[in-house]
Amino acid sequence: MAGVPGITAIKDAQGVGTLRSFIGLVVSLQDARKSRGTDWVLDFTIQDDFTIGSVGGSSSMKCRIFKPQPSLPKISGVGDIVILRNFKLGQWQERMEAIGSFNSSMLVFPADKIPVPELSQAYLLGTQRLMYHGTPGARECTIPEQKAVLSLKQSSSSSTQDVRQHAALASINASDRRKDALIKDLTFDKFYDVKAQVVNIYYSNHGTVELKVTDYTANKDLYEYVDPEVDPELAFKRDWRGPYGQVTLDVRLYEPHAAWARGSLTHGDFIALRNLRTKMSPAGKIEGILHEDRQFPDQIDVRKLFGDDPAINEIKERGEAHEQHQARRGTVHLVNAPKKPSAKASAKKKAEKREKQRLQKAAELKEIEEKQETWEVERTGVNKNILAAFTDIKPSTLSEILNNPHLNTRTAKGNPFFLPFVNCRHRSRVRVVDFFPPELEYFAHSLNDPSWTPRSKKARSWEWGFVLLLEDADVPRNTVPEQLRLIVNNDAAQHLGLPNAKDLKAEPKVLDQLKEKLFILWGNLAELKEELRARGTDLPLPPGDNRLDNKPFDCIIEEYGAEVPVSEEHPAGFQRLHKLALTKILS
Repeated sequence: MAGVPGITAIKDAQGVGTLRSFIGLVVSLQDARKSRGTDWVLDFTIQDDFTIGSVGGSSSMKCRIFKPQPSLPKISGVGDIVILRNFKLGQWQERMEAIGSFNSSMLVFPADKIPVPELSQAYLLGTQRLMYHGTPGARECTIPEQKAVLSLKQSSSSSTQDVRQHAALASINASDRRKDALIKDLTFDKFYDVKAQVVNIYYSNHGTVELKVTDYTANKDLYEYVDPEVDPELAFKRDWRGPYGQVTLDVRLYEPHAAWARGSLTHGDFIALRNLRTKMSPAGKIEGILHEDRQFPDQIDVRKLFGDDPAINEIKERGEAHEQHQARRGTVHLVNAPKKPSAKASAKKKAEKREKQRLQKAAELKEIEEKQETWEVERTGVNKNILAAFTDIKPSTLSEILNNPHLNTRTAKGNPFFLPFVNCRHRSRVRVVDFFPPELEYFAHSLNDPSWTPRSKKARSWEWGFVLLLEDADVPRNTVPEQLRLIVNNDAAQHLGLPNAKDLKAEPKVLDQLKEKLFILWGNLAELKEELRARGTDLPLPPGDNRLDNKPFDCIIEEYGAEVPVSEEHPAGFQRLHKLALTKILS
């Protein structure tokens, strides 16, 4: 916020430990929580420049304020604008953070109370004051600060969709993350903070860096490195110098973490890995991956541990105990030394080695394919937060799906015959332009409702069921787009990433989770539909109306037939339908 006395632009924030003041728009917000002391803590992220068109870049900053619960700032949600005064600068690697405490203050300007430019003349002149909430003791907003708030509101208006999506992802990611775990505690498909020692470093041809790290705690889902002097028949990696056992975790670093590691890390370093995601390797073992942070693309989530960090001493102590244990095992082995491996055992080891090399090659090819897919998504502007299966299948347009030539066939006697449906799956690139039921509260249905299903009561008494209206992602100008109704049943909804279905009228938290997830899928669709219905109209919008602001995404469309009474419309007794399959909202 250049030109405002006493206010620092976020991209210019420097000097760890110094006090600074900022003006920014809230782009993500977490629930307040109790600190370890008597205060409460509130975490949020602000951004003060939207001219570059992205959210979460160098003009954004994570903020944290500690206050007694009654004194916490009253941020109503994403889109509010705040003024931070006397916040101390901290640093996590290359990203600055603002920390507020007893002497810090905040002003919060609710988004819905900031006027549009056409009605802001009196506020710009200072004859009328904006409404805001202040923490106890905060001094009033100055006229230059008020002008900066109005200016920021106007400049960020074109980024509303990106801000909402950024906030939804941040909320989901924050709820999934688990902090400060030992390697023995790791399970598949979770987020962790891990402190460990670097055992080895490898540089791949794909721009990644492979680390092998340990904290000397054992995990049964890790690869077991066998000491060749203790168990020569089972030792596969004879060049491995330890530690032995199931205590070493493979970690793959992507950019920008990989670039930092190449220039900063060496064998033996003690490190902290933040928000490390665990996954299953091709060999069925746990491995860690560290991708670019979606909120802060320049953030480095690896750092060295130095000096008197308690984690270093703890790792060293466990390392000494581990070595003593291995030494005792070696002594026992020498007393009961095994015989020389047989020819059969040697052949088995060679076969295992070939299989491991095959799996490693397959994993490398898969990684290359995934990167190519990522580059294609970035080039075309497709929603990269939606993942569909069968990436090697050529996408089909809705016209190709609806007019499937395989519906036309011939009988055994050669007579033409039109099939009522074809059991098949298509991969397609689409946008959602409408949905049904019109209210999200009715997306979940009771299994005890005879109007929904005649089935008897089950353990799961609610299930998902709704319909999306799709259009092709790329519709030629001056044409009427093809549209397809896509059913989302309970299985597809849960694969998509929705929580377990419940009575959404009685479970507002589940309804909020549903809205957050579907916002990632369809952007401002639900809000626009609600606005149009209040005015007596509805979706879909007519061609040329660009008020719908959502990104296209890839999905799997499965065609099937449902039995119906025989009629003129359905002479074969089947209705042709399409449903969503194998499509997932990431994070």
